[in-house]
Amino acid sequence: MTKQILLGGFEEFTPNFISNAWAHELSDTRDFATLAHWQRTARELDAGGFDFLFLAEAIGYPMREDGTVPEAVVREAVQIPVHDPMLLISGLAATVERLGFIVTTSTTAHHPNLNARAFTTLDHLTNGRIGWNIVTSDNQMALTRLLGQRGITPHDERYRRATEFVELSLKLWEGGWEDDAVVYDKATHTFADPDKVHRITHHGEHFDLDGYFTATPSPQRTPFLLQAGTSPAGRAFAGRFAECVFIQDRDVAGAARNVADLRARARANGRDGNDLKVLVSASVVVGSTEEEAARRRADVDASVTRASAAALFLGWSGVDLTAFPLEATLRDVQTEVGQSMLGVFQKGDRSPTVAEILDDLTTSIPGPRITGTPESCADQIERIVAETDLDGFLVEHTHGGPLAHRPFIEHVVPLLRRRGLVPAEPRTGSMRRRVLGHDSDRLPATHPGQAFRTW
Repeated sequence: MTKQILLGGFEEFTPNFISNAWAHELSDTRDFATLAHWQRTARELDAGGFDFLFLAEAIGYPMREDGTVPEAVVREAVQIPVHDPMLLISGLAATVERLGFIVTTSTTAHHPNLNARAFTTLDHLTNGRIGWNIVTSDNQMALTRLLGQRGITPHDERYRRATEFVELSLKLWEGGWEDDAVVYDKATHTFADPDKVHRITHHGEHFDLDGYFTATPSPQRTPFLLQAGTSPAGRAFAGRFAECVFIQDRDVAGAARNVADLRARARANGRDGNDLKVLVSASVVVGSTEEEAARRRADVDASVTRASAAALFLGWSGVDLTAFPLEATLRDVQTEVGQSMLGVFQKGDRSPTVAEILDDLTTSIPGPRITGTPESCADQIERIVAETDLDGFLVEHTHGGPLAHRPFIEHVVPLLRRRGLVPAEPRTGSMRRRVLGHDSDRLPATHPGQAFRTW
């Protein structure tokens, strides 16, 4: 049987996302701050058969250790401005009835109780169409200078904090209220049965909580859980908690190794390996001929400057590449942040130069670059899936705006549908039901979150 893949639209609440998309002649992101802009985007993805809109997040902007900012950050809109993606979701869920939504929040920047309440609220408002992309935040300079944290949190400590953050969240989501706790009996003045609403007590290394979860159980209880990060600590975290992992391997063999490793880690945690899906980011440029597609790809690449690429890398990794000679290599870079991103640029045993990293970044985010006619693009997607066992793609737009995904939707998706790679009818239901293919909205029986349902 042909494997049916998942499709997500990869976006950020900014005029620029990751590349210099706003400067492309076809871009239309001037109104990025308006709800109408994102409603048009959601309608395009919904009608095009996408499974969800994935909203990345940047809680700060690229800055050096002393707080100074490369000029390109503001001039070229590199992660500034960026608005709060969580506040978009309810307006978009009211716009389209089928499309799912994944939003990113940081376990280093937020508090578990308030974050859990926000996701439960969105799970209610979307009728189960919400997922949480769990990140530990690579931009540590922003956390210290903009949020008042006392210093850079070492990489592995961030994942220890993330583990405690998620465990406490699961206690609230799964253990706080029993399924039938809400009675809503006007005659007895009983909204909820006090015996079925449970006090949660947690005293940990990073968090303390003693009290009741203030949000009632939502359709999924726990939002669908995603994770982005493939460092050793990130892989261990994903194997325990993630239901879907987002990777950025451009190399097919590397992606295949990551897929196999992540599923093996899930099984090592007593889970069904098929309950951990793996998606890769991808840039797709379509043309009526191979020559036209190549010209369009070159045009997209030319819209990104080395200055903006260096600024972006600074935000991801904490490393200012402009401080190094162009011939310096990745081995010259030592950092406590952005380890997954640094690993993406490592080329086997050979360490790439600063110039090579910058050139890579000016040609879209890491991940497969799929370029060609509609048939050729469909062939490339089919080959990547066959060789890696990937479960789907986060499709990056090649220029910004609500209509940015239209070429892929109009010319490639119909071919994928004919080949059986995407369903004849778009998936529906909760995020968990549509991604995992289960007949339940709740966490799978083998997921460790079930252990926190103690009632």
